[in-house]
Amino acid sequence: MNKKYAKYLPSSDNIEINNFPFYWVTQIHQKYVENIDHVLKKYGMDNSRRRILGALLLRPNASVSELSEMLITKMSTTTKLIYRLKDEGYIDTYSCPDDARITRVVLTEQGQEILKKINDLTGIVLEQAFTGLTPLQIEKLLTQLQHIFKNLSH
Repeated sequence: MNKKYAKYLPSSDNIEINNFPFYWVTQIHQKYVENIDHVLKKYGMDNSRRRILGALLLRPNASVSELSEMLITKMSTTTKLIYRLKDEGYIDTYSCPDDARITRVVLTEQGQEILKKINDLTGIVLEQAFTGLTPLQIEKLLTQLQHIFKNLSH
């Protein structure tokens, strides 16, 4: 391992957890999910189901496998969440006309309404998270995280 990175690795002789970037990535993610789950309780929703609804807003009529890939979740987990959301009336599913083996997922009107409500609440959590940061700092952070993601994707 290159010595210039040794300080940032958990295998370093002088390990300092505060210097390990992925420690902070996981800590931030966990706090974010806790805070999101807390505010979504008002609507009987949680972060996992919110993510499915949000993904469908970005990719209407996505297949179950596309959603699973997009959200980086196991197919079985995604499928369970989809059927729960369907039972709640937030989404609907249908067989793809071109390939009946593919199940497509679509937001219902009720799903679009709940998504608007919960997006307002999640916006509050994001504003709290970004307090004290400038838009430029947030842009730089996004660029750096995307770079690390690309490095890990090879």
